[in-house]
Amino acid sequence: MKIPVTGICGAVYGDIIGLPYEFRSTRTKNYDFELKIHDFSDDTILTVAIARWMLDDDLSPTALRQKLIDYSLRFKDKNVWGRGYQEWFLSGGTTDRRGIASNGAAMRVSPIAYASDDLEEVLRLAAMSARLTHDSEEAERGAQAVAAAVFFARHGRPKDFVRQWLTDHFAYELSRTVDQIRPDYHFEILCDRCVPESIICWLDSESYEQTVRKAVSLGGDADTMAAMAGAIAAATPGMAVPSAIARPCFELLPEDFRRTLLEFGQPSLL
Repeated sequence: MKIPVTGICGAVYGDIIGLPYEFRSTRTKNYDFELKIHDFSDDTILTVAIARWMLDDDLSPTALRQKLIDYSLRFKDKNVWGRGYQEWFLSGGTTDRRGIASNGAAMRVSPIAYASDDLEEVLRLAAMSARLTHDSEEAERGAQAVAAAVFFARHGRPKDFVRQWLTDHFAYELSRTVDQIRPDYHFEILCDRCVPESIICWLDSESYEQTVRKAVSLGGDADTMAAMAGAIAAATPGMAVPSAIARPCFELLPEDFRRTLLEFGQPSLL
């Protein structure tokens, strides 16, 4: 069976790995905790929705809005939605989302990093995708930062270059290490308080598994942080998802989600 181990599957598998630890803070320096593969959340649903939007070849905001609504409604009874976003999709996308600065746009943005080899186009699409549901500068910045990190990773840019570029363009403090962050960190959903930390988990790691474990070890919004960090890691040459993680995560997904991941990326034969 072909199982994708690079690209946007890094976000999906990170979500699955982090979900059992959401609201169940690990708060440990020993990030080598048990991997529990049980379910997926809104991070996966909306990442796949954006991937499907891109594959359907209509990159308009209207088409993306409808794709997000359709996928959300399909899983409307799944206990994974933030109240404000749930109100948005149940209303058909009519509720006012101005000023929303949470991480929902950043967690799902990784497919957009593959939309073009032109960084400016990637940043434009990332901003557009964020503003549909999280209409704030902070949410736009978070989505663009994750998209840019994935973009640079898939193009093989050195981590030091990525760290400096993101610092210069988004004013994120990325000089810290995971061990420096962990003691005072707590659950956060605001982009500016979890996107930089998620990026650092990738900067501070040498493999996909180490990246997502460190993201969960901070004791924050574990599934979303592992999804963001995992998306960057899986796009990085030499940091593909190990088959022992990829297979059970992939097999957990609905059949159409699996088809989308396979169609979107370049799967490896495991």
